[in-house]
Amino acid sequence: MAQVKTKEQIAKITKACQETDAIFSKILKNFSFKTEIELRDFILFEIKKRGLKPSFPPIVTSGKRAGNDIHPKPTHNKLSGFVIIDFGVIYERYMSDMTRTIYVGIPTKQEKELYNTLLHAYRVGVANACVGIRCAHVDTLSRGSLGVHAKYFIHMLGHGVGTKIHEAPKLYHKLTRPVLKENMIITIEPGIYIKNKCGLRTEDTCLITKKGCIPLTNSTRDLLIF
Repeated sequence: MAQVKTKEQIAKITKACQETDAIFSKILKNFSFKTEIELRDFILFEIKKRGLKPSFPPIVTSGKRAGNDIHPKPTHNKLSGFVIIDFGVIYERYMSDMTRTIYVGIPTKQEKELYNTLLHAYRVGVANACVGIRCAHVDTLSRGSLGVHAKYFIHMLGHGVGTKIHEAPKLYHKLTRPVLKENMIITIEPGIYIKNKCGLRTEDTCLITKKGCIPLTNSTRDLLIF
């Protein structure tokens, strides 16, 4: 579909994002989940309860697995360490996409610092995603802010969202042509994936405006510990 969205399309995606935030709030209030599948099933239950459908099969992964595959299927593995929760909903054909990373257990000082590094890269991405800038440049700036951890960021910074979960434009440093325009809706989603150790990602669906990049999903980005 068209990369630049109409007011009606923006309103529907905004509503999908609000529903996503509401479901994440339910996750936090009811957090007693033991396994990836148990948490995944709760997300699907909350989506269905609202008369909605998921934008894509929800991703729940934790521990070493989270560092080995960016789109794994949930398992009966026990939740431990960093837990990536990635899901969205469809509202009147239009989609949302959000990822949050929480922690189950007691994070080390180094793990807290790693999360703060990721959050900084997210903020750099949001701060620089503005009308007229090349998508590749936004990716380059966010990726570069990861410093020595940039080598663990193995996917593009973001993508368009609409009636499909992955649309143009792509925010990737190897693609030189796309330029951000007013009323585009994109994701900003830096990640760090260290094989056989851990994975973490933060993602929001965002609206590009004349005043800058406005996140439409607004669940807390603090590292919540359970």
